[in-house]
Amino acid sequence: MDTQKYIQLLKTEDIPWHRLTTAYGRATDFPKYFKTMWEMKNMEEVKNAYGEIISYIEHKGTLWHSTAFSVIFLVRIFEHALNNMEENEIACYLAEELLDSFEVIAVCCNDAVEMGFDEDEVLPEFSDMIKEEYLFPEEYNEEEEELCWEEDSFEDLLASFYYYSYEALLPCKKMLEKLKNTDLEESADGLLELLASNPFQNE
Repeated sequence: MDTQKYIQLLKTEDIPWHRLTTAYGRATDFPKYFKTMWEMKNMEEVKNAYGEIISYIEHKGTLWHSTAFSVIFLVRIFEHALNNMEENEIACYLAEELLDSFEVIAVCCNDAVEMGFDEDEVLPEFSDMIKEEYLFPEEYNEEEEELCWEEDSFEDLLASFYYYSYEALLPCKKMLEKLKNTDLEESADGLLELLASNPFQNE
């Protein structure tokens, strides 16, 4: 399936979050955080949900198994926030914070290319990343998880983490172009510049 079509059709329930790596364990609670952010009802809860996800999907320039899938839903939340900024201060908060986080992720992807990204190592399909052989065990088992890390079971996925995270950001472009003459214009222009020329296509 075309990558952008896959991104468009994907639902949160399609992803085995509890079996995906993050900077600090598994992504089990991510659907709950996405829901909290989407509803935009309580600022403290939204800030907590946003902080948890962002700290888990990017750490010191490193992206994770959960990053690309999370970006898909964060972009949808971003669009939802943009559409509600006039009447919801939480939407304004999310739009600004997500813009900054998207730029960080885009920079990580560009850095990966500069550090010798090998496109031949990218899995053929976005959905390949959730094949059984690339997932944590269904039930938590500390010994099995440690074995996965020791044997570099996720090494084959590293290029895909960056490539598909970038692909997941691309739908932002049409949203960013609508932020001209707004308080978010400067941040939007910075991200738009990073997304204007796909670094992976230049490899």
